[in-house]
Amino acid sequence: MMTSYDSSSQAKMGAPPDIPPSEQASADVAPPVGITPPQLLAQDAAAGRRGAAWRLLYWIMENDPRAVIAVSSIEDDRLAHHLLEFIAIGTWAGKPFVVPRPLRSAFARTKLRTLFLPESGMEPARAEHVLLSGMSDKRPGVRETAAHILGIVGSRAATPQLISALQDPVPAVKIQAAKALGRVGDSSAVPALLKALPGSDEQMGSQIFTSLVQLGHAAVPALMEASTSNSAWTRWHCLRALGEIGDARALPALVNALEDSDHSVAWVGAKGLVHFGKRGIAPVLRLLTKTEMTPWLVETASYVLSTEYRNNPKLKPYLEPVVQSMRGVAFRVATTIAAHKALTQLIEQGLIKA
Repeated sequence: MMTSYDSSSQAKMGAPPDIPPSEQASADVAPPVGITPPQLLAQDAAAGRRGAAWRLLYWIMENDPRAVIAVSSIEDDRLAHHLLEFIAIGTWAGKPFVVPRPLRSAFARTKLRTLFLPESGMEPARAEHVLLSGMSDKRPGVRETAAHILGIVGSRAATPQLISALQDPVPAVKIQAAKALGRVGDSSAVPALLKALPGSDEQMGSQIFTSLVQLGHAAVPALMEASTSNSAWTRWHCLRALGEIGDARALPALVNALEDSDHSVAWVGAKGLVHFGKRGIAPVLRLLTKTEMTPWLVETASYVLSTEYRNNPKLKPYLEPVVQSMRGVAFRVATTIAAHKALTQLIEQGLIKA
């Protein structure tokens, strides 16, 4: 009997430690494949016969076109369900499966997942139906694997179930659901991803961030609204995503973040502004002309401006005096004057837009 496959920990298929040494050794020696045609193997595998299943999978791994055709020719969902189960947890039709060595690798699982992709094996409608069914399976490994493959397929029909899976009790399932929503690209998932942020851990939060960035410009309005959340954790992720997406609509939110009450949020706002290049200079200078200076604002604004003139030496004569004013003893007074002067000169010289 083999252990369940957990994709989040990159566990490998193989015989479990409770198999006696003699049986372990025999599991490492694949029995003869035989000459049974893949079409017959597929029928027997669909009926739950494990010997036929591993032989069919072996021919798939050997790139035998007859085996792929056999998978696509089965007229019901049984084979696809068994295949999803095998990829996810290493059993076949609910029964233990001593997996021959050629089928134990991560590449083997990757190659078998390919059978669910359009034009790569089984009928697309059947693949989608089986994967959607897998999202409701009682076994977490199957739910996790189904979410993973649905994301690769890019099935928009899966969006509602993937959104529901963000509340799954198993963290690995939630992470795969968040990843899949980013890959699918349905903007209706944005509110659900943002709602999942406050209770997320670092791994889940990182995946939500990545998915929001993948959703791109469609996510910007909701991200801007959430960037004023009472949760610093939520503000941090939203501002980071806005910086990565690079949509000009996000500039006000990123500039306002420079004086956020949370130091880490202020800094992620500054990091995000750097992505905008010269487009971020005027909003920052305007902020400095009308806002009371604080030590945190000095840090974040000087970082943005000094980064810009290091990247663009033409800006240095105008921006360096502002940075020097912010770092001087009289920064609370001198910064406003220096920022106003720099803004006026840069616009007059045509170096930035008003």
